[in-house]
Amino acid sequence: MKKISLLTIHVGENFGSNLQTIATVEALKKHGCVTTVVNYIPDRRTWKRFFKRYLVSIQSVVKMPFLLFVEIMNKHIYNSYLAKHVKVSKPIYPKDNFVDACPKADTYVTGSDQVWNSIHNEGLDKRYYFDGFPQDTVKVAYSSSIGREELPADEYAEVKRMLGSYKAISVRELSAKHLIEDMGYDATHLLDPTFMLTRDDWKYYMSRRIVKEPYLYVYLPYNIHDKSLIYQTIRRVAGRRGLKVVASSWHILPERMADRTVYFSNPGDFLSLMYYADYVVTNSFHGTAFSINLNKQFWVYLPSGFGTRILSILVLCRLQDRLLASDEIVEDSQINVPIDYVPVNAILDGEREKAHAFLDKALKD
Repeated sequence: MKKISLLTIHVGENFGSNLQTIATVEALKKHGCVTTVVNYIPDRRTWKRFFKRYLVSIQSVVKMPFLLFVEIMNKHIYNSYLAKHVKVSKPIYPKDNFVDACPKADTYVTGSDQVWNSIHNEGLDKRYYFDGFPQDTVKVAYSSSIGREELPADEYAEVKRMLGSYKAISVRELSAKHLIEDMGYDATHLLDPTFMLTRDDWKYYMSRRIVKEPYLYVYLPYNIHDKSLIYQTIRRVAGRRGLKVVASSWHILPERMADRTVYFSNPGDFLSLMYYADYVVTNSFHGTAFSINLNKQFWVYLPSGFGTRILSILVLCRLQDRLLASDEIVEDSQINVPIDYVPVNAILDGEREKAHAFLDKALKD
């Protein structure tokens, strides 16, 4: 079996990061690969950064015991969930020699998630390109995300240089495909790996049903334009449909605008909350992706940053009409128009075949 070292964004208190890592490993397994997730811990995810962030004022220092408890809890929840389902290497930090520390493999795979988004990564992190590895290293990019439509000139030149060492490149957004093709390379636009597992496949990874009554699930993890406006849509949908409003929390503080908060949710809880929801409102890419994959009725607002990947999947699935403008509140007439998932699922099936064809070719010797 082919040995793979997978470099992705797997760390952090983020449902999507954990689940896309698992899905990528599962997709590679279907092509006869044994995968080790490279446990690269960038500076932004270290304890040093945590203390630097909060040792700035008397007020933040006073809050630190609480914040430290929350951080420890979440690290344990997400790290243990991931380790339960995939093989993860020993931690590798920026100070380490990445080439030497990286698990040896037949093929080195970058992807998916925002591995090539230099804003998210706080700079151009060349480790996500396996830069500096021997010339004969086989590299494949699987559904990697740039999250931007253009790059600064100096970054563009470096990215172009590093992509020249890849055997095959696939990306998660049409904008990234066009950007890379402008560099002179072939790039295939593929689904996010979470789509490679079907609704039934994801049942294995999810928690038992958490909320027994009918509900609307709210998933607004970050980059929120106007929370109160979004909740006007949420309350309108919930009121017309007779649904409770349920949200997740990464700490012990409740979501005040929701009817119920699920505290310290793990990725399995997220899957359960998505799976059993009668309706979903989100501003997240993976919130949108799982809404589509699990055939949910949903509305999505673009986040304040990195919205190209959401637009890309909505266009692909012909679901642009489920996107609300940042200042838009859903109308009553819109609420009762259901999504017909027959054509959407046909598109997804075709895209899954396309992804498998890419991997089959890219992973061949």
